[in-house]
Amino acid sequence: MKKLLTLAVILALCFTFSLTAEGQQDSGIKTIVFGDVSWDSVQVHNRIMAFIIENGLEGYKADFMAGDTLPIINGVVQGDIDVDMESWHSNFKDVYEKGIATGDMIDLGANYPDGPQGWWIPRYVIEGADAMAPGLKSVSDLPRYADLFKDPEDPSKGVVYGGVAGWSQLEISQQIFDENGLGDTFNMGVAGSGSALAGTMVGAYQKGEPWIGYYWAPTAVLGKLDMIRLPGSEYDPAKVDILVNKSMLEKAPDVVEILKKYSTTVDDNNEFLAKMEDNDWDTAQAAEWFLKNKEDVWTQWVSADVAEKVKAALKG
Repeated sequence: MKKLLTLAVILALCFTFSLTAEGQQDSGIKTIVFGDVSWDSVQVHNRIMAFIIENGLEGYKADFMAGDTLPIINGVVQGDIDVDMESWHSNFKDVYEKGIATGDMIDLGANYPDGPQGWWIPRYVIEGADAMAPGLKSVSDLPRYADLFKDPEDPSKGVVYGGVAGWSQLEISQQIFDENGLGDTFNMGVAGSGSALAGTMVGAYQKGEPWIGYYWAPTAVLGKLDMIRLPGSEYDPAKVDILVNKSMLEKAPDVVEILKKYSTTVDDNNEFLAKMEDNDWDTAQAAEWFLKNKEDVWTQWVSADVAEKVKAALKG
């Protein structure tokens, strides 16, 4: 009798587990994994889309996987990551082209126009009544202004902050530096991190001092400071596309349709990044600010029904 009772309990537990498992399966909740690259703009875009799919569509939840550009692209190719909202794949053409060629990865188009990169300089240095170097029109003019950009560690030369140690862009800065024969009059400054590089720019700007060095947009810094990209220093435009794994076509076709229409501008990005920094927001708060204040942008990506659901969720 005791054995029969035990068997009945086991069968009941198995039946209950089976119902629970079927219920979870029938719920149809699909997780969309976004690649959370280390800079803020991509993380804000991830959370903009996360809010839309979780509140405007049925049956989805979002998750985020941290990583740098190359691992994220590889993750999309392999299927571990569903969406890369900011690919910047120009720096990894071989990996990108292979993923596209095999059909494992699909490029849905630009998130925003090609990301501008190059050497930037405060506008007040070259423009206005008090301009320090009104004759500085291009990189080739820099040798005449080495004293203006004096290197604090080597006052006999000027300094161009070429970028960040370990970043692939540093090779391009070095090429620009060498091609313009700057080695006799300038040193190449290399920062230990992106924040350290930004710190040199902001520090000089706040004092009204000259500064020249590598930076890129969109960023909070360029959203707040009036900087000009110096002609002759422009990098080839970086492609900032939205990439998805091929499985998304069947797994989440309605999400793919939104991603195909997803489009912002560099100015949009600079604005929300500057707001984020000024208000000490996290990336989710910046995403909500965008959704509340840029309806004319994001409502173009979704149906009227989805837009109404998202707006209602923002009010809640």
